Amino acid sequence: MINGTTKIKAKDTTSAMEKVVSQLGDDCVILSTKKINGQIEITASNSHKFKNSVKKRYDKKKFATIYKLKSGKLDIDDSKIKSVEKPSSEKNKVEKESYSNFRGVFKEELSTLLNKIDKRLENIYLTDEKNISKNVFFTHSLKLKQLGFSNDVIDKFLKTEELEENNYETARVNFFRNLSHNLAAPFPERIFKSKLILVTGTSGTGKTTMAAKIASSIVDVKGRNNIVLAELCRNSKTASEDLKAFARLLNVPITNQLKNGDLSDTMILNDNAKIVVDLAGDFETGNKIIQELENRHGDKNICTVLCIQSGSSVEMVKNIWSKIKARRPLVAITKSDECDISTSVLSELSNLKGNLGIVSGTRSIVDSLLFTDSNVLAKFMKENY
Repeated sequence: MINGTTKIKAKDTTSAMEKVVSQLGDDCVILSTKKINGQIEITASNSHKFKNSVKKRYDKKKFATIYKLKSGKLDIDDSKIKSVEKPSSEKNKVEKESYSNFRGVFKEELSTLLNKIDKRLENIYLTDEKNISKNVFFTHSLKLKQLGFSNDVIDKFLKTEELEENNYETARVNFFRNLSHNLAAPFPERIFKSKLILVTGTSGTGKTTMAAKIASSIVDVKGRNNIVLAELCRNSKTASEDLKAFARLLNVPITNQLKNGDLSDTMILNDNAKIVVDLAGDFETGNKIIQELENRHGDKNICTVLCIQSGSSVEMVKNIWSKIKARRPLVAITKSDECDISTSVLSELSNLKGNLGIVSGTRSIVDSLLFTDSNVLAKFMKENY
């Protein structure tokens, strides 16, 4: 054991105090506590001059003679109070500084620890509510988190007053309504007003079927005159068999004679003419064609429909959107009959300012598209989540 005054360094306060006690004894006096270069430095002493000053300040015998309890009343002897020995101002200053430093270091370490705990708990939420104690309080935001909605979307669209005033069912419906106003395409019917509808997306997302479904919807509203199904980007000289079959079923013409960007000006300028184009093949090539057509004919005449398959990951959606966001596409979620539309993808589309305009979930091409304005989308969420 060391006699005298020494400095102890350690990575944290607990470790430093253990070293102090082991080296100086448990009756030593802490003189100062500092944090230097990420380590805790404690100056302590077992010197009698420091230990005696502490004992004199809290001498039990002297303290007992000052106060005497008589019949429940406190009897104070003023003469004895005057005789109590006071610590020197220098020693008192040292102890105050030591306490202040220790308190500051402890507060800083506690704050750091709480921040680490917050980060660990940030993305943790309960998934098995039935096995949790009934005493656990489930907030509205936690329940929406359980459904898969992101923190950003919940914070933005779950209004503060909903947390306090309404029950969960009311808060849930209002949350869906607020999210739908942000997410739904403001004018999904622009498909019917555009002269050129370009259907794009990565391989396997159902572009060909979506092109046929859009053509079918236009036929129902506008009639089959002056509407053509077309295909671009495919290396073969003939259109795909699927697109041919859809064209025969709808009784509309089909062409694959359109080279990249080489669309008939007559068809574009004719007010009644509409061309639904399946941008088959490579997604990057399709984007270049869309840009070329917009440069030639103006984006007011063109509606780009981006197909995103149900079950796609958030990372995939972010990657696809980064490549096509300049085209301001109308988002169509496909194959919803094969896989649920994830709330995490809806959250990400909202964060990306994507406009969801179509939901599709059947192989049939007749009367098979759900055009999602804000009211329709809110109802869809209410029924499915």
